Amino acid sequence: MRTKRKERCDGRETREAILEAAEDEFAERGYALASMREICRKAGVNSALASRYYESKEGLYRTVAKRLFGDLGKPMADLASTVADEASWQTAIKTWVEDFLYMTIPTAKAQKRCAGLFKQEVTNPTKFHNEFKRDFGKRVYDSLRTLIAMKVKDEVKVELVTSSVWAQVSVYALADHKWHLSFRPKGVKDEEWRRQVGKYIVNRVIIEAEASNRKIVKSVKS
Repeated sequence: MRTKRKERCDGRETREAILEAAEDEFAERGYALASMREICRKAGVNSALASRYYESKEGLYRTVAKRLFGDLGKPMADLASTVADEASWQTAIKTWVEDFLYMTIPTAKAQKRCAGLFKQEVTNPTKFHNEFKRDFGKRVYDSLRTLIAMKVKDEVKVELVTSSVWAQVSVYALADHKWHLSFRPKGVKDEEWRRQVGKYIVNRVIIEAEASNRKIVKSVKS
């Protein structure tokens, strides 16, 4: 197959082109329906080059997932280490929620791909699903749980608040743009909508934490 793309001596440009095309294909169609032939066509490379760099569709999918989720997940997973007082705790909660919503209510190309792949993996789990949960989902979920547990001391309440926030932010990843528009007031832009949704979720977390602390103080006094 003849292609328009010229191979650089280090292959960097070609590898990047393949990854870009693969991100689009996997996010749009999911792993099962994604076509290596279509990925190569979009990248402007022959299938031999794709196999040379990534060996198989499975290897390419793992690379794409690590690239999309790893870069977004690590900062979120490390947020607990930034907490020193009440103000920094609230900032960490706000950052966690906003970062997740930035992925699931996307405006930039990379976030749209990430949201698409997240949606595909949740609604049509692949054989890599447990890896996704271990390497991305669990780390991010545990980070939120750790933050919640800093203020909410009841273990059952911690799990309830954490799972509630996780569900609220995740639902946006499972919906398409038309669904988002159906709830958004006319004329409100993506960024403002995302900011307001995040603000509401963060305020609810703070309210729950404060209520939990008041309950503990009241119990101690009595």
